[in-house]
Parts: sequence; C-alpha cells; structure tokens
Amino acid sequence: MQMNITARHDTKATDAIKERIMAKLQKNESHFDHITNIQVTIDKDGSQDLAEATLHLDTGHEIFAKARGDNMFSAIDSLSSKIETQLQKAKSKTQTRKGIDKGMRLPPDELEEEVA
Repeated sequence: MQMNITARHDTKATDAIKERIMAKLQKNESHFDHITNIQVTIDKDGSQDLAEATLHLDTGHEIFAKARGDNMFSAIDSLSSKIETQLQKAKSKTQTRKGIDKGMRLPPDELEEEVA
C-alpha cells in the first residue's frame, strides 16, 4: 500500500502528525485488505484544521472522507473513524455479493419451495 501525505497552505506535516496518520490508516488496512493507495491532505481552514483522505481500492472504487477539528490530531482521529465506517460498509457489500458472483444461486425449484 502506498501512502502520500500532502500539506497545503501554511500547514506543516510534522513527524508526529505523519506517524498519527500512518498509525490510524494502517489500522484500517488490517480490517480491509483491498486498499492500494491512500492520499491524505492536511490543511488549515480559518481557525480549524482540516484532514482529507482518498482511498483507492483494488476493486476500482474510491473512498473519500473529510474531517475538521480544533487541532490536527482530533481531525485525524475523526477522519479515521469516518473511513473505518465506510470501509466496513464496502466490506459488507463485497461479502454479501461474493456468493452471488460465484454462481451460488438457488435453482428455480428450490427457490419456489422456500417462498411457499
């Protein structure tokens, strides 16, 4: 997995911020192993800090999340929880569709018996 961290405007990506981002987002990778690339952008918007992340999945989908906080660490924590929620949803979609894609549908005879 490749991770890019970009700081815009007057925001500095310190080592502590980079470590927090890596720790939080790599934790998400352990739950969902289809992540190929992560692009994180940190920025300052007025008095609040802003963190954005785009995750590219090997399924061709992208997951995007944006979070604000009083400091960069709270924004990163909020961003991580938003991404985790979206990854759980994406994972459940792939798991529920997995059997259908592999031709595990019921034959029409058995389908009528279950409906009746």
